Amino acid sequence: VAARLDRGGISLPRERIDTLLRDMGFDAYFEVSAKEGWQIDELREAIFADIDWHILPRVTSNQLFQTIKQFLTDTQESGRLLCTAEELYREFCHAYPDLEANEELWAMFDTCISRVENRGLIRRLSFGSYILLQPERLDAYAAALVRAARSEPSGLDLLREEDALSGKFAMPTHERVPDKGQERMLLIATVEEMLRHEIALKEVNEAGTFLLFPSQVTREREEKPDMLGHSTIFTFEGPVLSIYTTLSVRLSRSRFFNKNAMWKNAATYDALDGGGCGLYLRQLDERRGELTLFFDEKAGDATRHQFEQYVALHLQRRVLSGAVQVQRVLTCPSCGEQITSSQVQRRQERGFAFINCPVCDMKISLPVRRDLAGMTASALDSALQEMDREADTQRDLATAEMVLRGKIAANDYDVLFIYEAVDATAVDALGTQLRQHGILPAIPKPQNVLTEAVQIDASHYKSVAVCIGQGTPPWRNRKTVKTLRKLTTGGTPLIIVLLPERQPVPDLPGHIQWVDMCQQDPDPLLLLSSFIPGGREHELPDRWRIGAAQ
Repeated sequence: VAARLDRGGISLPRERIDTLLRDMGFDAYFEVSAKEGWQIDELREAIFADIDWHILPRVTSNQLFQTIKQFLTDTQESGRLLCTAEELYREFCHAYPDLEANEELWAMFDTCISRVENRGLIRRLSFGSYILLQPERLDAYAAALVRAARSEPSGLDLLREEDALSGKFAMPTHERVPDKGQERMLLIATVEEMLRHEIALKEVNEAGTFLLFPSQVTREREEKPDMLGHSTIFTFEGPVLSIYTTLSVRLSRSRFFNKNAMWKNAATYDALDGGGCGLYLRQLDERRGELTLFFDEKAGDATRHQFEQYVALHLQRRVLSGAVQVQRVLTCPSCGEQITSSQVQRRQERGFAFINCPVCDMKISLPVRRDLAGMTASALDSALQEMDREADTQRDLATAEMVLRGKIAANDYDVLFIYEAVDATAVDALGTQLRQHGILPAIPKPQNVLTEAVQIDASHYKSVAVCIGQGTPPWRNRKTVKTLRKLTTGGTPLIIVLLPERQPVPDLPGHIQWVDMCQQDPDPLLLLSSFIPGGREHELPDRWRIGAAQ
């Protein structure tokens, strides 16, 4: 929202504003003036229409809200670093005994945490329901990790993952968290954020697992790569280094192009279908860059086209609207003589599909003219869309692995499995699938499922899943029924999981959340994840919102 427009407008062109909206994920932009009434009604209507009022806890007392806010501020200023939301709530109730501790007060308290977080004063972590009261600590550790990688002798900016997560890198003593347990949590959260925002790339080789920071690679490729056949040069405007870094990371994650080598200003990839492709960056000034695509002689036309299209799509998403210029480069594959873009254009305008090299007279095919400026995601072929999905999937898997590490360190289980010993293999397989989505299951040993389940502190799991397979159904075992009642005391959600190989089961009541792992629509794993508190939210059909349908 740009306010007080009656006093003067925003000194930014509309295309820059549009780029900011897209990059920051904003839904709309309003230029308002309370004095003149400009766009005030439109802004009010947009706010009211966008808020789901039914799911928000009611704020019954502004004074109470201010009291909670002041408590959080005082706790932060006391120097405390990390604690759970539940710990903060208990301390608040102890500090204000006149307030009745109930669901409404907890909802109010949780809402206030979110509002203080929106101001950047505190930070919720993705695991353990932890609240980071000094969020600037994440920046300090991120900077230290980058410095440690940059000091790597080869100039490749590789840092061993375990060294990063265990704090085995140089960092000023006054910036370190003295408590090793808390430092471990912060390091996991820091690496998670860097993977999520594609600042870092996980690389696994024979020497181990490493974190690579493309934007910090210091080794430069001095010579400009040879141009073989058709190539393309993109000139663009925007945050040059950020655009190049995220592009190089996403190409590495796309499965279609495997990272070969990386420099500060270049990267090469081996295409899945054969041949080599590469990027060469030249920074023209602070906000303008030139990106040259190059290929070896083994790269076919389809590979070149796919590589070029993906780069073009990435630039369209990241740079200012209309601020991408495309220049076709044609080089003689025999002698290396470069054909000018003017010569190519004039030959194409006359209907020719080839040009003779002015040096060796070799007949060179002209590139097919394609309008990249108007290209959108919907116009891409299925392979290109799959590249994008695969890059997102690999990013999510890397992030989920870090979240899982945090949950393990915090002893924070998402779901407790109850099952019969005969179904142990199927349950272990299901647990592996959930871990890949960042969901941590507690799986007692098959010999003592009920005994171990009761021994787990109820505060360490958020839900209970009863897995029904080839063993005795739980309703036929009094001990199991008794254990389930104990485990779900206090409102812990109960989920029924019907394993692929199972005995016939009766119809289940509609109010019970249950998942049939044999079904295909919707994906049973995604459905189960949506039922587990703390699991990933997924778009599901309305008929699956409460329980499961036939």
